[in-house]
Amino acid sequence: MKHYKWILPLVAIIGIVVALFFIIPAEDDVIDQIQKIEIQELKRENKTLIQTNDLLDDKVEILELMADSLTVLINADSQEIEKLKERKDERVTAIDDFTDDELYQYFSRFSTKGTTDRK
Repeated sequence: MKHYKWILPLVAIIGIVVALFFIIPAEDDVIDQIQKIEIQELKRENKTLIQTNDLLDDKVEILELMADSLTVLINADSQEIEKLKERKDERVTAIDDFTDDELYQYFSRFSTKGTTDRK
């Protein structure tokens, strides 16, 4: 029995070493699988983000075109406003030179042609 005392610890050590050789590679395989899955998910998300980015780029181009056309319209409106202001100023200066009778006729839309045509 004295000769067999070392067999039990030896079997335990061999069992632990064998278990470590099976457990460590299995853990590495699990970690590799998890990393592969994460990489695939990140690739899918990257593709989705690229597509979203392309769509947003298209929308930005459309909005820039709209902004340009609105700028053109604003410039046209500003020019029209300036023309209207000039015409108003011309009328005001013309009205300044009117006599009382001419002012009365201008504001009442009174015309001598309309009254002479009556029968």
